[in-house]
Amino acid sequence: MISAIASFLGMIIRLIYSLVNNNYFISILLFTILTKLILFPLYLTQIKSTEKIKKIGPLDQKIREKYKNDKQKQAEELSKLYSDNKINPMGGCLPLLIQFPLILAMFMIVKQPLTYIVNVPHEQIVEYTKEILQKDEVSDKEIQANEIIIAKEKSLINMQVFRGFNLGDIPANVFSKDNAKKASPLSLSIPVLTVIFSMLVNKIMQKNSTMTDEQKEMQKSMNLMMPLLSGSIAYSMPLALGVYWLFGNILQIVQQLVINKIISNDEKNGRLALDKGGK
Repeated sequence: MISAIASFLGMIIRLIYSLVNNNYFISILLFTILTKLILFPLYLTQIKSTEKIKKIGPLDQKIREKYKNDKQKQAEELSKLYSDNKINPMGGCLPLLIQFPLILAMFMIVKQPLTYIVNVPHEQIVEYTKEILQKDEVSDKEIQANEIIIAKEKSLINMQVFRGFNLGDIPANVFSKDNAKKASPLSLSIPVLTVIFSMLVNKIMQKNSTMTDEQKEMQKSMNLMMPLLSGSIAYSMPLALGVYWLFGNILQIVQQLVINKIISNDEKNGRLALDKGGK
């Protein structure tokens, strides 16, 4: 399934790539913007649902206390409460469920740009791999592992952004002794920035969260671990993934500010409508 998603996303990036004069860097940025725009309605729905849940919190707690010894009745009343207020308790999970396969697909795309973006025939990639490794037979793992090296040596895709910054470089290879894989020290900035902006996104999201103080305290460790995990992945993967992740986090911050403004206006209009109704 992930391979199918990667093929579909690769086709979109390939179209963007052709439209921007084969600029890989701009293609990644535009693709990131496109995915954020497509997912924006889902995130907006998620935040609105979260706000509704926050408002009915006292009623939710009252039902749980009233029917704490009758789980079936409690479930029925909670279901009715959420239904009457047009709230889907699982609605907030949808954007996360969509993002996860997107990230996995991007793993494949940035590691195999010849397959998913440039659309080089598999047989040709196999022959290039045999040539580079000087072997008569190569495994699928060897083919996948050498796509970026082939892309660089054969100039099949331009991953150079500027001198010392190549989207095919892997930050971990800054310390490699293999000149064919060695990356510029500048590439280390991407995983570092990924951690910083991931933490910033988490902080903003927690600020707008409906969690209790106790839950927020428990969440602090996760808010540290997840950015470190994303930084670790960005460190061990081609820079194209780190750029996608970093730029996505920057857009997430902008998106959250826009959503906060929309929610604020909705609440204001709601209060005005209530006041008019009261009159």
